[in-house]
Amino acid sequence: MGRKDRTSPPTGPRQSLWLPIAIPLGLLAIIGLVLWGFSRVLLQVEPEVATITALVIASAIVAIVAIAASRKRVGNGTLLNAVVGVFGVGMVVSGAALLVGQSAEEGGPEAVAVALAAPEGAAVSGFDVTELTAPADSPFTIAFNNQDPGVPHNVAVATADPLQDPGAEVLLDGEIITGPMQLDYEVSPLAEADYFFYCKVHPTTMTGTLTVAVGAEPGAGGSGGNAIAAAGLAFDTDELSFEADTPTELTFQNNDAGVAHNVAIYTDESASESLFVGELVTGVDSMTYEIPKIPAGSYFFRCDIHPSMHGTVTVTEGTGGGGGPEPPPPSESAAPPPSEPPSSSSSVPPPSGAVTVTAVNLLFDPTELSLPAGETSTITLDNQDGGIPHNIAIYTDDSYSKALYTGELFPGAATKDYEIPALEPGTYPFRCDAHPTTMLGTLTVG
Repeated sequence: MGRKDRTSPPTGPRQSLWLPIAIPLGLLAIIGLVLWGFSRVLLQVEPEVATITALVIASAIVAIVAIAASRKRVGNGTLLNAVVGVFGVGMVVSGAALLVGQSAEEGGPEAVAVALAAPEGAAVSGFDVTELTAPADSPFTIAFNNQDPGVPHNVAVATADPLQDPGAEVLLDGEIITGPMQLDYEVSPLAEADYFFYCKVHPTTMTGTLTVAVGAEPGAGGSGGNAIAAAGLAFDTDELSFEADTPTELTFQNNDAGVAHNVAIYTDESASESLFVGELVTGVDSMTYEIPKIPAGSYFFRCDIHPSMHGTVTVTEGTGGGGGPEPPPPSESAAPPPSEPPSSSSSVPPPSGAVTVTAVNLLFDPTELSLPAGETSTITLDNQDGGIPHNIAIYTDDSYSKALYTGELFPGAATKDYEIPALEPGTYPFRCDAHPTTMLGTLTVG
């Protein structure tokens, strides 16, 4: 009996040494598993909800641990109770976070953004893109960036070109802003169709087509030149094609709000030698890159901030994208082309009729003109609107369907003399073709 008593004690110390190590390790493993599961929940909810949820959980953990530490004796039971408390709070708060996230999703589709810019000189060259796409039956935002210093622009959307179809319904009449400035236009859900977008200030030169379709990705359309978009930290295409040894325009639209991306082209996947590095664009915004001449071959492109966004550029002889055709120059009417006004030293006598019209703040002054009938006359247009193109065009009637004379558009501040051919007696409307709704007048010939 005494021998058994002497041999039994060693088993006790072994158990007391193992348990104090195993229990905390097990509890730490459980806490780690709970935190991992909790992180999955945070990734499934909106950032604001995730932040609030994390703060609530952190506060609860601090409170539970403080209560446990306040005990006179902290044993395994106390640790277990603390873990169970943390687990319970995590379950309750995570469930509430998921419910809030689901309620937000059920509240309606999240509005998407479409970037559109008016670059410097847009009054003559137009918007940076002429085709946009947006999803049908969902609200979306047109993120408009007026980059044209001192020049007013806006974005309007209609069922058709109001100048061609007076019955066209205007669906968006965006506020006019003077560049450089940015403004977001909220667009109500539109049915699947093609719409006409334009600048109300420059309705003849700044126009485009908005294609609204079910499942369409928001952004710039694919025709009219090379285009690429970024959304969800990914490009919408992994292949680009250019024409060899030809400068090319590449329109880049970044739909990742608040995230910077760019497009850079390298000789190969090592990205050690660059052929072109585009400026960073922070979404939602767009930019047109001027790609220099590149020899025929296959190259590598990527976003320098997010190298996982990459693809292949194929440059071939005589084919490829390119930046699309240049906008056609304003046409002159069928009347005799304007010529330089005769100088004072010329033997040709000056025209018997000569008037001056001032263009300022998108208005003509005066709006009533008189010229002699049957004689060549001169109208001098003094364009005082810096950077904004104006002209004078004379029409047979208010339908503006037949022009008697169309003067060349030119940006201010500048002056141009228009030589008007002989006209029959009568009253004719005249206007600025770039601003046909605000710059109007009447010409009396007799």
